[in-house]
Parts: sequence; C-alpha cells; structure tokens
Amino acid sequence: MVSLIIMNNKIWLKEIKNNFNQAASDYKDYCLIQKYFAKKIGNFIKDLKIPNGELFDFGSGTGLLADEIEIVLKRNLCRVDFCNNMLEMNKKSRKKLLWDLNNDLPSYIENCALIASNFCIHWLNEPEKILKNWFHKLRTGGYLIISYPNSNCFPEWKKTCKNNDLKYTGLDFPNTRNIIRGFISKEILLSENYIYQENYANIYHLFRGMKNIGAQSTKSGRTSVTDFKKLARYWPKDNKTDLVKLTWEVNILIIKKI
Repeated sequence: MVSLIIMNNKIWLKEIKNNFNQAASDYKDYCLIQKYFAKKIGNFIKDLKIPNGELFDFGSGTGLLADEIEIVLKRNLCRVDFCNNMLEMNKKSRKKLLWDLNNDLPSYIENCALIASNFCIHWLNEPEKILKNWFHKLRTGGYLIISYPNSNCFPEWKKTCKNNDLKYTGLDFPNTRNIIRGFISKEILLSENYIYQENYANIYHLFRGMKNIGAQSTKSGRTSVTDFKKLARYWPKDNKTDLVKLTWEVNILIIKKI
C-alpha cells in the first residue's frame, strides 16, 4: 500500500510539472488570481520589518510574487521552483533554484529573513509538514508568508456534483485549521480568508482557463464526456449576466519566528 501511494504521488508530481512547463510561456497572460494575491502579499510586507538575511519565493513560477516583493523591499529574492520552463520566464539577472519542494530543502538554506509563497502549497504532498520545515529555516524575527486556496473553494462545482450524482474531480485543497495547527498563537500574525470570484461564459471556458495556466492536474481522475455535459447543464448561472462563476476562498497566512 505504501509503495502504491508513493508511485501515485510520483505520477501526480510528474503530471503537475509537465502541465506547468507547457503553460509557462503564456502563464502571465492568464494568472489573474495569482497576480491579485501576489499584490496583496506585497502590500502586507510593506508594513513588516523584514530583518537582514536571504529572501526566498518558494514555488515562484514565473516570478509574480518575487517581483512584487522586490519592488516593496528593494532587495532581491531567490526564486525556487521545480518547473524549469517557469523559472526561465523570470528575470535573467535573478538568482534561481530548480528544486522539488516536496523534498527537504538544501542545507545551505537557513537563517532566512523571509520565505514567501503564493498558490504553491496545495500542489505539495504534505503541506502541513512542509510548512513546518520552511518555518524552521527562518532566522529569529524572520517571516513565513503564504497564500493558498483552502478547502472551501469551488462551492458551485461541489454543489452541482452533489445535487446531480456526479463525482467531484477538482483538487482537495488544504484545510486552514490543519495548516495553522502546527504553530502557536503568538507566532501567527495573520490568518485571513478572502473570497475571489471568477466569471465565465460557460464551464468550457472555465476549465480552459485552468489549463491555460497549467492548473488542470487532479488526483481524482478525469470527468467523463457524459458527466461533463451534465455538469455544464446544471452548473448554476447568474440570473442577470447568464455567466457561470467559480468561487475561491484563499487564506493569507503570516507567521513570525520569535
């Protein structure tokens, strides 16, 4: 059973990497929600006193968050990702590290002033454990700041599946309670949920939007053509605009090592 889980995780990670690598060249044209929360994190960092030390963007992708933080702090970050094509889209002059964040970090990464991450941890196998490992890499007074979609995402999709006897094949996003459980209250400066809604002409455009940024991977298997047509028929539409919507709940978490 253990070997089967490991194999499934390897297949899953390979699929994620392939999808993001294929989407890298067009990613910045379509990643609206990622841009939105990169800017929100940048605004929070304006009010923090980030100590001296190295700065990292884990799961940096094309560098959206890193670019925002560099503008605010006027300091360079190291951009870390396991998709080479994504890293290649970053500024040529910036320090980059090709690394699978499911693995332990290199030993030379320690005493960090800031570890930031935007829309990354839900792609990792054990996000709660990995976040604790990242936290241990901070120096005293250093910050861990992340955003991630949580388990309350996609209520329209889940409800449509439940009401029409369809299998939900989307991602199972992290539960915020589980994410923060490993930290003591005085370390947690912020854990705030934000609602973000996307609107589409139909669910075909909705799922095309996911594929455009390489985010179509799922452990739940693909929806059959028959079920997809049923999903399209019953997915609720806005009474005024006739658009379908997809609702995200995104948690921003700011933790300080004291």
